[in-house]
Amino acid sequence: MVTQNCILRLAFTLVLLSSAVSLTSCNQAEEPQEDKEKKERKDRKERKDRKEWPKDTKKISAVSFVSYMSRLHRRIKANWLPKTDSGETGAVTFTAQKDGSISDLKILTSSGNKQFDDAMIATIKAALPFPPLPSGAPDTIPIEFTFDHHVFNHLSKDEPEEIKKSIDKLTADIEFKPTADLYFERARLLLHLDEKLKATEDLAAAIAAGRNDLPTLILKAQTESSIGNYKDCLASCAAITKIDDKNLDAYVLASDAHLNSGHLDEAFEAANQAIKVAPKHPDGYTARAYAYNLSFKYKKAIADCDAAIALDPQCQAAYAYRGDAEEELKLYEQAMKDYNKNIELSPLDASALLRRAELHNQMAQFHRAIIDCTDAIKLDPDNGEAYFYRSYANEQLSLSAQAKKDKDRAEALGFVGQ
Repeated sequence: MVTQNCILRLAFTLVLLSSAVSLTSCNQAEEPQEDKEKKERKDRKERKDRKEWPKDTKKISAVSFVSYMSRLHRRIKANWLPKTDSGETGAVTFTAQKDGSISDLKILTSSGNKQFDDAMIATIKAALPFPPLPSGAPDTIPIEFTFDHHVFNHLSKDEPEEIKKSIDKLTADIEFKPTADLYFERARLLLHLDEKLKATEDLAAAIAAGRNDLPTLILKAQTESSIGNYKDCLASCAAITKIDDKNLDAYVLASDAHLNSGHLDEAFEAANQAIKVAPKHPDGYTARAYAYNLSFKYKKAIADCDAAIALDPQCQAAYAYRGDAEEELKLYEQAMKDYNKNIELSPLDASALLRRAELHNQMAQFHRAIIDCTDAIKLDPDNGEAYFYRSYANEQLSLSAQAKKDKDRAEALGFVGQ
């Protein structure tokens, strides 16, 4: 899975007062690659034979910020005060206090438009007081919020019914006089409702009507990747590189699509090209790290993640993929630190929570696995993987009825496990 840096509605980053520990083992010689089938059999056995896993040796904070950040997210969105219509983005930073008050509110990244910057500050002030910090949290936490006005220009409250009304209006306009821009705008709104198949159809229509620019092609490639249409995604990436053969997004998306299509050599080629065209951007390194993980070359994956983090200490994917490699090398405590950092950077990412939940299960920390799975289910109620991991944790705690319920739900959602 390649993490994209696009902003939908209102994006934010929560930064807790801790830091990940860098590894020193990444410079060691690469271990010989095991036979693939033997390795897979070994991994399956270890995942089934949970009694062999090491016991919990370190206390990890069980504080969950999911509910808190969800409430904060909704409150700020409800008070967004857009005053311009030129599509700026900007970011603010502030320190949240335990009682819901804040301090040190200031512009982190200016939009270049004073009206927009003033609207960001006014929105935060209008949303006060914030919910109190969750029990067990530090007395203060620094928070960054990024505002994308181009999205809020359509919907300041981001309500599904309002989105549907806007889509209906665009549909009527398209029936009267279809244009490439109208198809593109409807596709953007459809994506807010997770109507990805319909959005790809509109994006294709926009391109056919003459909107063959990079933003449209990139959005189409990203959407095709997210729904597993890897063949179409690769075609879109090829169209992008015809216009711009140094486009980083195209090579990163192509690497992921090749990996998911079973084309390992092509995936490495695309990732290497991404690094070549943008050697100071982390995405090429994380794309190659993902490929290394799938090739069982975990120390090489760690080295690429280290390079990505050196370029961008807030690179979420680098912590996720480095944690994956460390877990496979049984460096469980180091993997836990990286998964914790991944969650700090993206507390509303269900996949980040599930990485840590699976590791909690590996370390026989079953109560903590249940907490992470439950938080992931709050974010994504149809996530079969979350029910599967929670089922296993409940089973190990002899909670048979709940384990069966979760297992049945996981299987109903198509996740049987391995």
